[in-house]
Amino acid sequence: MSSAEKDLTIGAVLDQIVHRAAEEVEATAAAALSDEPDGVHQHRVRVRRLRSVLAGFQDSLDTRSAQRLRVAFSQWGSELGVVRDIEVRAAVAEETMREAGIEDAEVVRRLIDSEREAYVAAHARLVELANRTRAQERNQRLREFVDALVVAEPERDAAPVLSDVLQSQTKRVLRVGRHLDESDERYHDLRKAARRAKYVAEAVAEAAPGLWTKKVEALAEAGDDLHDALGDHRDGMLLAYRARHEGALAGRAGERADVYDTIADLAQKAAEEHLADVPKALRRLEDAASDLP
Repeated sequence: MSSAEKDLTIGAVLDQIVHRAAEEVEATAAAALSDEPDGVHQHRVRVRRLRSVLAGFQDSLDTRSAQRLRVAFSQWGSELGVVRDIEVRAAVAEETMREAGIEDAEVVRRLIDSEREAYVAAHARLVELANRTRAQERNQRLREFVDALVVAEPERDAAPVLSDVLQSQTKRVLRVGRHLDESDERYHDLRKAARRAKYVAEAVAEAAPGLWTKKVEALAEAGDDLHDALGDHRDGMLLAYRARHEGALAGRAGERADVYDTIADLAQKAAEEHLADVPKALRRLEDAASDLP
């Protein structure tokens, strides 16, 4: 047994993982609601991380309470996602148009300005939801869960439990990866599985430093690359769909419509190129997990 594994109990590790995840959710909420730069994004990341560790370690936690929290924060994550997705759509459209040298005012209005207007309304709605009783109850439930954290057999050696969890999450990713059929639904499923594997690996690296350091880092990096590639693919495809839709509306309004096809083609090409990174990331993920004890 290595020095990193000695006296490392699953109770101590999970106490640190869950406390950190909850604290980060609470610490990033104010910036999201005050609409600070990148505030919504960072808070959404922390909400997803909390849900991922609750799911990844559910067998060692109070499963029922953890599941209730996951559902509650899934709803909040979806509400954050509405706002964040608008922000991303505007940014991706702006970047694609800049790269293509397109400065048509009507196109800017349809693909960028309209999204930014929608963002203001969506963020105001987010603030309203955050002030409702349900949100206050959700936050209180999180604090109570953390304060009274229940870990099954907390004195167990952490190493075998952590290894099982990491391998389980990797197998989940690979299982979804084997059933890809080029549908958006399957790519989305793979992205969610990769995200959980990434966050679980990062949590282990933070709470148990020195425990299979290179292997856990490799898992986290492969999960991150997989998640990013699929996220970039999704963003590009969404822009392609939206550009074609807005192009049809522009044509009916007597505006220039061909430029929307140009944007859609560029966005789709870029999206498809990101998929080339998926098989490589899956292989790296599998290799890293195979080296775990």
